[in-house]
Amino acid sequence: MAQIPSASFGPLNQGLQVGQSYAPINAEFHLPPERLETPPPPSATIPFSRDPDFVDRGDILDQIDQRCSEPAGRVALVGLGGVGKSQLAIEYAHRTAAKEPDRWVFWVHAGTQARVEEGLKAIADAVKLPGRRQPKADVPQLVYSWLSNERNRRWIVILDSADDVDVFFGAGSNPERRPLAAYFPQSPNGSLLVTTRIKDLAYKLVGGYKNTIEIGPMAQSDALLLLERKLSLLSDKDSAEELVRALEYVPLAISQAAAYIQRRSPRSSVKKYLVEFRKGESNRAWLLSHDEGEFRREGGASSAILVTWQISFEHIRSKRASAADLLSLMSFFDRQGIPESLLRPPHMEGVIQERRSTVQHDLGSNSSDDEIDNDETDNGFEDN
Repeated sequence: MAQIPSASFGPLNQGLQVGQSYAPINAEFHLPPERLETPPPPSATIPFSRDPDFVDRGDILDQIDQRCSEPAGRVALVGLGGVGKSQLAIEYAHRTAAKEPDRWVFWVHAGTQARVEEGLKAIADAVKLPGRRQPKADVPQLVYSWLSNERNRRWIVILDSADDVDVFFGAGSNPERRPLAAYFPQSPNGSLLVTTRIKDLAYKLVGGYKNTIEIGPMAQSDALLLLERKLSLLSDKDSAEELVRALEYVPLAISQAAAYIQRRSPRSSVKKYLVEFRKGESNRAWLLSHDEGEFRREGGASSAILVTWQISFEHIRSKRASAADLLSLMSFFDRQGIPESLLRPPHMEGVIQERRSTVQHDLGSNSSDDEIDNDETDNGFEDN
């Protein structure tokens, strides 16, 4: 059989059939050119509908709006699971979309690197970025370039449930790619809203403490209003006040209790739920772990407050086991005024005394023991 020096297949998928060859074969693949798409007008990609039972909690939404209205504004809502961070973000996103129809509103679930990358791809699809469908397209970089271009109008990106530093600042699956946090530019026409349980991550993403808003339990009046809206009617206000107090004014716990009561109505009521709740620890645990399914929570996220707290605790344990052990120990104490000396390992006393001597020497002879005590030893933990 004659040896063929080379063979080329042309643009019409025609050419030579080669049974055996000892020479290079060049194959050219001609993909159809990407069809140009008309850039769409601004829109919102909010995966959750607006909550008709939403309770406006003071001026929190106004604070968010003020900071997100500034050029390259950034703000983070920081708090424990269940205090309503995502619900505040959902409401703000819908208000922004309604008030500013010429502003892009992008929602990104930030629980894992894969979900953030999915969110970036969704942004690329929403704005119809050219080249995004190419096999070797660097979608995060394409999105970064688009977000950095002030001609593309104003935008806000909401990073929801950003609870892992490694998601945004870790190497990820592609070591050649920058950390994901680098793909959200500080563009004058853009802003960033983050919901997170992790203060350190919040500081890194939004630029320090001044750009964070601490979200805690609701005020009693707001908690009662939420319970009333969830149940449609409150016939026993005294029991309602006792119930929201027993649930420590946590929005998710209140919504969970209301869903439980509604589902079992008329056999259940606020008073009957409160009676069951007070029967003992096992009853409370069962009620707080009962998942009724929250309509506006990320798929896979439990609407049970006890499960939500357990996830937070396991996250702490995975990152720092000693911190989880410390929290476990603290759970045996009364919540008011736990002395730090009870939690400090005995071998640390010598280290602290040595530091006290060093501090006293550095401060000079005019320093009193009281000044040093205030700096080092007058420490305790309070739950206010």
